[in-house]
Amino acid sequence: MTNESQIAAHYSHENLYEVILQAIGKEPALVTREDLAPIDEFHVRGQEVSRELANAAGLQHGMRVLDAGCGLGGTCRLLAADFDCIVTGIDITGDYIRTAEKLSVLTGLQHSTRFVQGSVLALPFADNSFNAVFTQHVQMNIADKKTFYGEIHRVLTTGGRFIYYDILDNGELIHYPVPWAADASLSHLITSQQLHTLLGETGFQRIQVTDETEKGIGFFNKLFNRIAQKGLPASGLHLLMGDTALQKLNNLRSNLIGKRVVLESGTYTKNINNKQTG
Repeated sequence: MTNESQIAAHYSHENLYEVILQAIGKEPALVTREDLAPIDEFHVRGQEVSRELANAAGLQHGMRVLDAGCGLGGTCRLLAADFDCIVTGIDITGDYIRTAEKLSVLTGLQHSTRFVQGSVLALPFADNSFNAVFTQHVQMNIADKKTFYGEIHRVLTTGGRFIYYDILDNGELIHYPVPWAADASLSHLITSQQLHTLLGETGFQRIQVTDETEKGIGFFNKLFNRIAQKGLPASGLHLLMGDTALQKLNNLRSNLIGKRVVLESGTYTKNINNKQTG
């Protein structure tokens, strides 16, 4: 099994769209984006952080945006609905793409979002196709980061924005399983410094970087307090992670608290001269 096949298998979930509708407990015609919010963005802090990042990056009406590793397409729908962008999502997992398409139809956003099943290591888009590219909790599974960021650079317009929100290594042994990997074989974390060096070498120029770790810990503390008081909600990220969902989420919280990993966001731009910097 190739690494990408392993990644797809890790995230694969049969009948995911139907499972989500059942968890929400409404007739399809009555489902709103607010109903989908607990599950449709598979990253720490969900819609809240996506909105923060889009505002910080200055996304505007009509911008063409790519979400590389889009999952269920929640970020795509947020950018289309709240920022009036034209958004494409790509993901290796067929179940996610099928669900993303159906959820966009369900929320009336099928005309401003489109979804492609494919590899972020060989993006099926022309050079200079997008004004902005998002990645959120994606690179952790990708060993060939040079190709990954090179492809993002290629499809960005000159002066376009690259926005990331990621879990990064902090030099300590990680407790598994975690949401992106059952064990170390599927986890390919790098440090913040390694990421910034790589982005600079790829031809990106840094605009801003933010340590999101404490906000992430706060998110998990509230989540587990709520679970302790009320039990698991019907709809939430646990539906995407199977029987070990709580263990994975609690391990991620523990890894953040123990500084084994860090949460970080950042915005870079594709250099105007389109040359790599050393």
